[in-house]
Amino acid sequence: MSASEAMPVPASRPVPSRGPGAGPWVTLGLLLALMVLASLAVGSMTVPPSAILGSLWEALGLGEASHKLDAMQRAVLLTLRLPRMLMAVMVGGVLATTGAALQALFRNPLVEPGLLGTSSGAALGAVLAIVLDVTLAAHVGPFRMLVVPGAAFLGALAATVLALRLGTGGGRTDTPRVLLAGVAVSAGAFAGMGLLTHAASDAQLRTITFWSLGSLGGASWETVGAAAIPLVVTLGLLLSEARALNLMLLGEREAWHLGVDVERLKRKLILAAALGVGAAVSFCGMIGFVGLLVPALLRIALGPDHRRLLAASALSGASLLLAADLLARTLSSPSELPVGALTSVLGVPAFIGLLARKGAA
Repeated sequence: MSASEAMPVPASRPVPSRGPGAGPWVTLGLLLALMVLASLAVGSMTVPPSAILGSLWEALGLGEASHKLDAMQRAVLLTLRLPRMLMAVMVGGVLATTGAALQALFRNPLVEPGLLGTSSGAALGAVLAIVLDVTLAAHVGPFRMLVVPGAAFLGALAATVLALRLGTGGGRTDTPRVLLAGVAVSAGAFAGMGLLTHAASDAQLRTITFWSLGSLGGASWETVGAAAIPLVVTLGLLLSEARALNLMLLGEREAWHLGVDVERLKRKLILAAALGVGAAVSFCGMIGFVGLLVPALLRIALGPDHRRLLAASALSGASLLLAADLLARTLSSPSELPVGALTSVLGVPAFIGLLARKGAA
C-alpha cells in the first residue's frame, strides 16, 4: 500500500499524552443537563422543573416526590417534549462530532459534512419525494410518512458515495479530490432541487421551504426510534477512531508508518458521516453550522486531542441544538421559527469572529 503525501498541517499545540481533567467534563455535563431541563420545562405550557425532577426521583424509586406532574403536563412532556429533546441531543451530538472527525481527517478546520455533498444529496432526495408525493402515495400506502425521510437518507448516502468514488483513483482516496467532488455533487444536487422546485405546487413549496430550513417539530417516539440506530452507530464509529485521528494530524505518511490503515480510516469516517448526517437531515431537515462551529471553537479551548475533542463535541453539539430549538419554540410563540435558520443566524457572526481572531493571530 502506498501512503499519500502529507498535506501542510495547520499550526496547533502538540497532542497531549495525558487524559483530560475533570473540569471540562463537569462543565459540559452540567450545561447539557441544564439545557435538557430547560427544553422539557419551557414552552407554550410551562412545566415546573421541580415537578420534572420530582417525577424522575419517584420513577427511580428514590422516594415520593413533593411536586408531581398533572395529567396535562405529563401528556405534553411524554408525547411532545421528551422525544423532541432526545432527537435534538442525538442530532446535535452527531453533527458536531462528525464535523470534528472530518476536520481532522481532511486536516482543515473549515470542513463540515455539507462539503461532502451529504446534506445537499439528502435535500435533493427529500424534495424529489415531496414533489412526487401523490404518485408515491398510491404505492406505499401506510408507509407514506416515511417516504420523505427515507428518500433524504438514500440521497445523502448516494451523494457521499459518489463524491468518494470520484475522489478515489488508483486504490487511493485523495482527500482534496473528495472535497472537490463533494462541491460538484452539491452543485448538481442544488440544480436538481431548483428544477424540482419549479415544478412543485404551492403547498409542496411550503413543505420544501420548511423542511430545507430545518425543524425538530416532527419528532415523535417513532422517528426517535428510527433515527436512534444510525445516529448512535455513527457516534460509536467516530469515537472509536480518536487515536487514529490524533496520528492523522502528523500527516498521512507518518500515520501510516505508525500503524494506521489510512485508506480504511478515510472510507470508514466518510461513510460514517454519510450515515449519521443522512439520518439527521432526513428527520430534521438541514441544520447548518453545528458541525462546523462547535468543533472549531472546542479545538481552540481544549486543543487537538481527539480523545477529548470528539466527546466534548458530542456534548456541546447536543447543548447547542437544544438551546437553538428552545429559542425557535419561544421567540415567536405560538408560531415556531425554523431551527436550521436560527443556527445559521447564530453561527455566522460567531464564525466571522473566529476567522477574525485567526487573522489577527
